[in-house]
Amino acid sequence: MTRRPAFTLIELLVVIAIIAILIGLLLPAVQKVREAAARMQSTNNLKQMSLATHGYNDANDFLPPAFVDWDGGDNPLWWKRAGSSHYYILPYIEQNALADRTYTYGSEQLKIFWAIYTNNGVKTFVNPSDPSNPANGLFNDSGWGNYGVTGYAANYVSLGHYLRSNNNRLRKLNGISDGTSNTIFYAEKVAVCQRSTFSGASAGGPYYNIWAYGRTAWPEWNPIFGYQVTGPASKFQVNPVASGAAATCDPRLASAPRSAGILVGLGDGSVRMLNSNVNPDTWWAACTPDGGEVLGSDW
Repeated sequence: MTRRPAFTLIELLVVIAIIAILIGLLLPAVQKVREAAARMQSTNNLKQMSLATHGYNDANDFLPPAFVDWDGGDNPLWWKRAGSSHYYILPYIEQNALADRTYTYGSEQLKIFWAIYTNNGVKTFVNPSDPSNPANGLFNDSGWGNYGVTGYAANYVSLGHYLRSNNNRLRKLNGISDGTSNTIFYAEKVAVCQRSTFSGASAGGPYYNIWAYGRTAWPEWNPIFGYQVTGPASKFQVNPVASGAAATCDPRLASAPRSAGILVGLGDGSVRMLNSNVNPDTWWAACTPDGGEVLGSDW
């Protein structure tokens, strides 16, 4: 009888070791490909939002405000269409059906953020690079509801606002005197900050970046930055912890979901990656539309 050929134990161990090494080499490569794909999609989302902002400006002769306040209430023309920049650009990202929904207030049918701020995720507003951003764009706050959230925030300083008749500033694209290629309109931001509270918070958490929201009463839920914290102190966070006892996320700030830096949508419709080490003064100079600052070499 002839003996059947077979692997020895040592040979099997060598093969297993080689396979383990190959897997160890392959996984980081796969992860890098996934990260690159997510970054590319995030870049595309920000570009769509920036171009949609141009479309809104062309149609209305002013930029979509970072938010119009529901709680202001002293000018019905604005109060009855409260919401965020994300809300106002819906028709320009092929979301007309959402933009046309109405909210019943007394005997009136209002096109206002209350009509769609829950149970509606928008793909363009989902940041695939942000692990806190649900893939369907909906965050369930137990006992309250499913909120449409986003991994992007509007720049309150450059896009303008309407809070009350004595506290408003509508901006126009041709009023960006610092140059549209030097002015940030949108930036990445943690979609869901599951933090109980923090110093300076208006209320307890979790804090979720509701894409349609427009209220001064609950400022941490507005999809904005450059509002509660201004100046160089408003520089974005880098890889903040978004949940657990060690959570460091601050819903008042923009935030980079990667160590390399943050993606921002500019006023000219382009998208740029800002290095994590960018000087806070350079960051704020890029946030202001008409400050006359000279951007640093790190821009």
